[in-house]
Amino acid sequence: MQTILILGARAPIALEMARSFSAFGCRVIMADSLKWTLARWSNSVEKYYRLSAPNTKLTKYILELKQIISKEQVTHLIPTCEEAFYISMYKNEFACTVWTANFNLMNQLHNKHDFIKLASTYFSVPKTISVDTFSDWANSKDYVFKPIYSRFATSVIINKNQEYCKRTIPQPDKWIAQERIHGKEICVYTVWNDGVLKAFAAYHPLMRIGKGSSIYFEPYFDEHLFEQIQTFGTAINYTGQLCFDFIVNENGAFVLECNPRGTSGAHLLHQKLAPAFLTNDSFILTSAKTFSIKAAILLTQPLSLFTKKFHRSSDVIIQYNDILPGLLQPLSLLEITYIKFKYNKTWLGATTGDIEWDGHEN
Repeated sequence: MQTILILGARAPIALEMARSFSAFGCRVIMADSLKWTLARWSNSVEKYYRLSAPNTKLTKYILELKQIISKEQVTHLIPTCEEAFYISMYKNEFACTVWTANFNLMNQLHNKHDFIKLASTYFSVPKTISVDTFSDWANSKDYVFKPIYSRFATSVIINKNQEYCKRTIPQPDKWIAQERIHGKEICVYTVWNDGVLKAFAAYHPLMRIGKGSSIYFEPYFDEHLFEQIQTFGTAINYTGQLCFDFIVNENGAFVLECNPRGTSGAHLLHQKLAPAFLTNDSFILTSAKTFSIKAAILLTQPLSLFTKKFHRSSDVIIQYNDILPGLLQPLSLLEITYIKFKYNKTWLGATTGDIEWDGHEN
């Protein structure tokens, strides 16, 4: 029997993976640096381990993982969130299969400026300039400003004049100005093994929390976009989860940025996740079935309760044969609330602050 160690148990994608691997006949172990994580309560999870925070206690974090891998005879290690960057640094030291690329490639893909340089050979890309050399301030509203390392679009500056932009951007050499492309947002989730595409799912984030995390996933498929992504992942010989954000309009698809880790598109693959990692088969999503995080929708957009799209979507957390993750979500929220106020963080910052990778030295 395969033993799968899944990290990032706080994330809905980790719960999705746990259920998929368990249904596929695997033994599932989970770990995270938070205590009351969403996925730890799942009946798909045999054991849960609490870890040190990788971005402040990396040496201890890696040692703890090595001990778990040895003790539990782990065969596959799968990070789902930004702990993937720390795992990739030590990939060759773990006595199991590790589902990340090497660290240098991961960092290149995560850095928004470096990614656009790499991607420009394979995709249409918006004009992207480091803010420290940016000069077109008179047309600042035609650009999107963002840190080269960021997530959830929490720091993105859109449709602001030059005075606001200059005042708000603290370190211009660590920000980019990206031409603002109008159109339909499309997100893509993929899984790779040595440059071979194992899984593909694309979706339109029909509902979000603020400007960031998607909570309603409407499937999307375009053959040309699929072929471009397949060419890119093969060319860089990628291993692990690789995700993209695009804008699609009448001029084609423009790639904006990349996440070399898991994202919500995994929900659309559902029970096909485990065989995508563990078999020689590949799974390309062309289904029209929609998924959502209904508790988040009700909290942020309660009137959606009266819409057809809310009721026709499948909830990715609440499942009646695995009810505890849904029932105990308030415990996770309580822990995040404590972190938010203790460390004076934003809500999203409190959810990821201990695992974020922003190009810092360790």
